[in-house]
Amino acid sequence: SSGINAEYGGILSNISAFCGAMLVLIFLQYIVLSSCDTCGQDRLVLGDWLISHGQPRLLEAPIPPLVSTVTTDPYTDLSNPPPSLDVFCAMQWSNDTKTSSGLRKYRLKNFATETEAAAANYSITHKGHCGSCSSLQDLGVYIRQNLTSATTICSIKGILSTSWQRKCLQDLGFSKECASIWSYNMKNTRNECFWICLWYKIINEPYNKPDGILNRCLQCDEDKSGPNFKYFSGRTRRNRGIPSAIHRPDSQVYFMEHCYWYGDLHPPKGYCWNTGLSHPSCKSSFFKRDL
Repeated sequence: SSGINAEYGGILSNISAFCGAMLVLIFLQYIVLSSCDTCGQDRLVLGDWLISHGQPRLLEAPIPPLVSTVTTDPYTDLSNPPPSLDVFCAMQWSNDTKTSSGLRKYRLKNFATETEAAAANYSITHKGHCGSCSSLQDLGVYIRQNLTSATTICSIKGILSTSWQRKCLQDLGFSKECASIWSYNMKNTRNECFWICLWYKIINEPYNKPDGILNRCLQCDEDKSGPNFKYFSGRTRRNRGIPSAIHRPDSQVYFMEHCYWYGDLHPPKGYCWNTGLSHPSCKSSFFKRDL
């Protein structure tokens, strides 16, 4: 009896050790995956830096034509979206600075291949053409937080007021250029998918079903609003390799690293890079200042 108990205890001990080892491996995998796109940097630190140093007003000419505010609802034109070229949006820091802020200017340009961009000393910032969300400021917003829940709140505010919705998006850190296409996207999804998504909210259905496919609300948004959003925004969560709460197949994700900052990522003591999303005591909106 004692021998059986000892053997049983040994089995439990081995199982416990195995489970512990698996938990450690899962944790390490999470750490690696969650920072692989940021070159090992803290997401909040790098995101804040990009928000403050990558504003669209720091862009040098020539600026790609779609890197602008979307002024008319693209969903009202049934011919949209136009065909998209299989290109890459890339950035390059300039040696010139904005006089009033001392921040370096930068350029955005479309390239046919990654090799062509590298030969011109540009860094790929996402796959696909440059659009209204291709600024480094908007990249910083995508990097620093999971946007699925936060943008849902902005979408709800849009039921009452478009200006309130856009302010909500800009308070997250988005440029006004990027907030414009997000706003039109949200309006269209409300028009096309409201009842489906209301039911999804009531039953609190997960973003992905057990087999990995999207729930009906997200699939409706993907089908009805996704094509125009992808075209006019340029940058999406998938085409620049940043993790999201919504699981996507690897075939839909362009995996890459965003390692093109300059200087010190950490602000001087007592100073804030951005609006204070991670620094509650700093309420002066940095990226809304007239640089």
